[in-house]
Amino acid sequence: MKRLALLVSISLLAACGTNLPSHEEAPFIKQQAVVSAGEGQLKQRVLLLGDAGHSSIDPLQASLSKAQTRASQFPDKTAIVMLGDNIYYLGFPNKEEGQTEYTESQLEDISHLEAQLTVAKNSGAEIFIVPGNHDWYATQVDSQAAYVEKYALDNNVRAVFAPHALGQAPMPEVIHRDGISLVFIDSMWMIKADEAQYQLAMMKLNELLDETSKNHPDNILLVTAHHPIETMGPHNKYYTSNGYKAAIAVISMFSENDQDTDHPNYRRLIDGMELTLARYPKAIYAAGHDHNLQVFEDGEGDSPQYRLVSGAANTSKISGVGTNDNSLFALAQEGLMELDILDNGVVLRVFSINQEQPVFESRLFTKQ
Repeated sequence: MKRLALLVSISLLAACGTNLPSHEEAPFIKQQAVVSAGEGQLKQRVLLLGDAGHSSIDPLQASLSKAQTRASQFPDKTAIVMLGDNIYYLGFPNKEEGQTEYTESQLEDISHLEAQLTVAKNSGAEIFIVPGNHDWYATQVDSQAAYVEKYALDNNVRAVFAPHALGQAPMPEVIHRDGISLVFIDSMWMIKADEAQYQLAMMKLNELLDETSKNHPDNILLVTAHHPIETMGPHNKYYTSNGYKAAIAVISMFSENDQDTDHPNYRRLIDGMELTLARYPKAIYAAGHDHNLQVFEDGEGDSPQYRLVSGAANTSKISGVGTNDNSLFALAQEGLMELDILDNGVVLRVFSINQEQPVFESRLFTKQ
């Protein structure tokens, strides 16, 4: 029954895609700080792209090509984070019993992941692949993790699937770079986890953050996952067409949608992340899941102060977007986000594939 519900969801969402708003709509910009040419010395760059699971490899998907260009500028100081849904619709393909070679269709699915890895191969930057809900629809993500590991070895590429531990629960992981600590969360697993597993993951996250705060007190905390903790897209019931609303209504007849923010398990994730990150004043939470570009600043001064949605790595998947009181920027176009960690603060840039210069640019956490 679950498989049937998933297939119905896929077909309906694909069918209503043409009802989505124009990709040429103007961005919403509440405010953006001017970034001067002498902005500071670069310590680390992080590129954020999500929902790239339909990306073409030849020619390279436009958002991936732009990411490759940005990463090539400072490859030794650049980390690319793919924010989940790395292969649509059903994750990394599993071979049937007795099957020795992948089918043409399965190879095409794998090529979408390879397109993302190609960015690191061609630029020399490192790349981290975070799992999303569509990756988990394969019933496991071990095969995808194994492919990333083999690709890294075969091509001498710095590529990691995170978080992941073969045969174990995917607890949060962290890596430290100059001026920033990147935390990787398997949010799909946490949404599906029973209460004991969920609490164990949150305990591990708190341990990692405490250690990071102690050993890297000046670092920005960047928590990355697939599911956002704030969004004004379809996963928060913001729909831009009657066709989309109708599709969701039919889908709800077949399954309880724990992929939307009002589901109790999803709410548990949001509340847990906000409570945990409240202790850290220099925290950013970045995710995909909704297929657009959004920047939020918490108006009440809570942490994480900044919440990013960068799930727009493929034009064919773009969904409409609204705004709320916390919105600084919103746009329904293919693109990506870039965080530059400088010696005097952080600069956030949002790029659309439709123009060379960033469509949004702002200073975060300015250091005097």
